[in-house]
Amino acid sequence: MSQLKRGGAKKYDPDNPVRVPTARGFLLYLLPMPMLFLALWRMLGGNSSSALGFAVCFALCMLAATMVRNGLAIEQEAKRRKIVRRSSTVPYKMIGAGIVGIAIFVGALLGAKITLFSSLLLGVAAGVGAVLTYGTDPSRNAPDMPAVGVTSEEVIEILDEADQKILAIEAARDRIHNVEMKDRLKNIVKGVREITDIVEDDPRDLRRARKFLRTYLDGAQRVTEGYADTHKYGDNGELEDNFRNVLQTIETVIEEQKGKLLENNLTELDVQIEVLQMQLEKEGV
Repeated sequence: MSQLKRGGAKKYDPDNPVRVPTARGFLLYLLPMPMLFLALWRMLGGNSSSALGFAVCFALCMLAATMVRNGLAIEQEAKRRKIVRRSSTVPYKMIGAGIVGIAIFVGALLGAKITLFSSLLLGVAAGVGAVLTYGTDPSRNAPDMPAVGVTSEEVIEILDEADQKILAIEAARDRIHNVEMKDRLKNIVKGVREITDIVEDDPRDLRRARKFLRTYLDGAQRVTEGYADTHKYGDNGELEDNFRNVLQTIETVIEEQKGKLLENNLTELDVQIEVLQMQLEKEGV
């Protein structure tokens, strides 16, 4: 197991959030479709200037839809945790609303040949309507936590790293066929998630949980992935015994970690983690 790779965690990037499927904003792709048909119709009728106006309107609306949808995805990811996190450095939704306004203005003026003043009114109304429908972009600043001594981003980064390690453990668990080991890993994942919930509910606990979530959880991930990789070549009694001993210790320390966090007892908790680290090293992790 000594050759195991350390699992990596992707740092939170507000400009490239984890995309969660959502239908919100998809209507923006459907509403401009008549503009495309009008452009084709006017082109076939020989009215090239009108066709160009409707075509530009359609293209801009597609771009606006993409911008707004990106802003919605970022907003959804920003709200995923209880802790307020900073959003993108780019105001996607506001830019999208502005493009919607420009698109309707161009379509009305060049495509439908409406007067300049009326086209302006339609463009402004469309942009305002987009803002009212989809809202503005969340704050781009990372709020400080004076009582904790860190920013929300630092807390969230550690929690996101822990999530990535949990997912890696679950993926390795799926490759293990030993029912006992799978059940133990399931309990371990449940316990770790309970610890991250404690930290998320009260970020002041980060100081006590930082070593566990970064150093120790990383070791738990590596030993699990190592067992999963080795286990596929056949059963090994000594390997299973070592892995079972490590998992038993992990389960014990998780329960002690939760208890110490709730009791705010830092000294005893650090001692327990040090003991566990020594066992992981002893088992060849």
